Amino acid sequence: MPDQKKVLLYSNSKNFLLAAGVLIAVFVTGYLVGYLPSRTSASKVTEQNSQLQQNLALTEKRLRLAELRGQMGIMSYEANRNNYAEASKFSTEFFNGLRETLNDTNDEALKQKLSAIVARRDEITTNMAQADSSVKEKLAQMFADLFKMTAR
Repeated sequence: MPDQKKVLLYSNSKNFLLAAGVLIAVFVTGYLVGYLPSRTSASKVTEQNSQLQQNLALTEKRLRLAELRGQMGIMSYEANRNNYAEASKFSTEFFNGLRETLNDTNDEALKQKLSAIVARRDEITTNMAQADSSVKEKLAQMFADLFKMTAR
């Protein structure tokens, strides 16, 4: 049998360090190739989520204002039918909802406009309790004002 030399994978420490460095570089590159796209994707999803949250808040605000316009409209309708008792029920719902919306909004311009309507609560309630027909015109004007300030 011929003399067999031991075959060393790394004949000296320089070769070993070079091979170890290449392996480490390959592992780091593999990690980054897998990590960076998922990190970028997660960042995009977070950004989209934030945008959707803002859109949801705006939509909820618009829906609430539309509900208030509807309540105001039915209150005015009932008053025009001389059904002041029913109009008074809708008035309570409307003004309570208006107060909640006023407290929940951060829009100072809208707060100021809604406050002007809330300030008329006692006047409107008294007029309806007395079956005062002048409340019809006041409600119509309030509805027009509310529509102008809350319509897109």
